[in-house]
Amino acid sequence: MSSTVPSRLSLSTLSLAAALSAMGCAHAPGPREVASAYAQALEENRLTDAYALTNAPPEARPSFLEHYADASVRQARAVEVRAAIPQLQARAPALSLLQAKEGWRIVEEEPEDAPRAVLTRFLDAVQASDWATAWSLLSDPLRARYTPERLREDFKREPLAAERVRRARLALKGPVRVTAAEAEFRIGKDRTVRLVREAGEYRVAAIE
Repeated sequence: MSSTVPSRLSLSTLSLAAALSAMGCAHAPGPREVASAYAQALEENRLTDAYALTNAPPEARPSFLEHYADASVRQARAVEVRAAIPQLQARAPALSLLQAKEGWRIVEEEPEDAPRAVLTRFLDAVQASDWATAWSLLSDPLRARYTPERLREDFKREPLAAERVRRARLALKGPVRVTAAEAEFRIGKDRTVRLVREAGEYRVAAIE
């Protein structure tokens, strides 16, 4: 897991204001301020405030409170967060920013890096039988057609599924053709692995 602290947070205004009040933040908080407030809330055992600064859903709150009931766990996480702040990244679909000495800077990756990373995650999830993650990386039409359970069943029934995964893994080592709308990995002369861009993110559309 990356040591950076993402800035994609789902917060209530009141909870955020309460968590940041001790820091005197009158303006809209940036990623650094949110991360610092989160670490401080953990250090002070203000778990409700800390939880409000995460993007976790309400049903995950009990496990969060149980996990951080241990003071040593809270302290370790606070230290980890504070250590990551100097290398903080802000991420959104199709956009990443990095906190540098000169201020926030746009991160421009090689065009093939993003589709290669998504395909790697998909293949790793399939090989680990993590069907929920694999399903989440499919294109919109495929997610509409499948559920994680049905995806698992299809891979079990398909006699060539393992071979397709093997070929796709080999394709990762080769070149990728990237356009504005999709990325394509070649598998031999006639087959491809195709990813499409949806809302700025790559998703797996076909493995031939």
